[in-house]
Amino acid sequence: MQRFLNIIVRYKEIVALVTLVVTSLSLISMGDISQMGGFRTIIIGSTGWLQEAFAWIPNPAAIRSENQALRDLNRQLSAEVIKMRKSLIENQRLKNMLNLKDTSQLELISAEVIGKNSIQMRNYITLNKGKSAGIHEGMSVRTDAGLVGTIIGVSSNYSFVELLDNRNVKISAKVLRTQIDGIIGWEGGEYLILQNIPTSFDVKSGDVVITSNYSNKYPQDVPIGKILRVEKDPGSLFHKIIIEPFAQFNSLEQVFIIKYLPDPERLKLIESIEERLMERKKSR
Repeated sequence: MQRFLNIIVRYKEIVALVTLVVTSLSLISMGDISQMGGFRTIIIGSTGWLQEAFAWIPNPAAIRSENQALRDLNRQLSAEVIKMRKSLIENQRLKNMLNLKDTSQLELISAEVIGKNSIQMRNYITLNKGKSAGIHEGMSVRTDAGLVGTIIGVSSNYSFVELLDNRNVKISAKVLRTQIDGIIGWEGGEYLILQNIPTSFDVKSGDVVITSNYSNKYPQDVPIGKILRVEKDPGSLFHKIIIEPFAQFNSLEQVFIIKYLPDPERLKLIESIEERLMERKKSR
């Protein structure tokens, strides 16, 4: 039935013409030509009625053409929407970076991430700024949101950054609300761990964590993240505090290099003491 209707729709003009011709010939064969005027009126009215009756039947070819046009338009609009969303995100990121640069008390040098590396469960990025831009090993890197890591290698035009999500990274940090000090480390996954805080101390979800003034590696008061949850370890005197970092390490594109170097005398003293302790441990 559907096939028959499709044929009628596709050739409806021919069907109408054949019907009219057959009807006309039938009327002529009936005899009285003078009566043709009335019959002509009936035929024209019937033809209009037939066209209107079949008008609801869809034309498959026209529908296919219209659907293809709509699909093409949808693809174009989807591409434009994606471009607009990317532009909005990029504009907001640049706006945040400009605001940070205006309000920061430390000199900041903007840089772009041009490479990412992972070596034995240690994560690194490469920046497009180096010694020629005044960059030195030991400088910290951050986004407008928070701390990213430390520069551990520099060439004339590039810098190599060790990210916070490395097992050997330890950060002296504090809870902003209560000024409680602890040590931040990484044990795998997307979160950091705040350690060395007794269970009797006041910490709770949502507390912001920043770098401490006791840090011998990072400048103080740089945002690190917020407390996601506080876990109790039975039998332990310390909280296990899960930190959600502000910086999104998997999607870094633009960063700031903080033009700040730790006090070399302080670092040298700490290194010498650590060496002595290691020697004592070996001699035992």
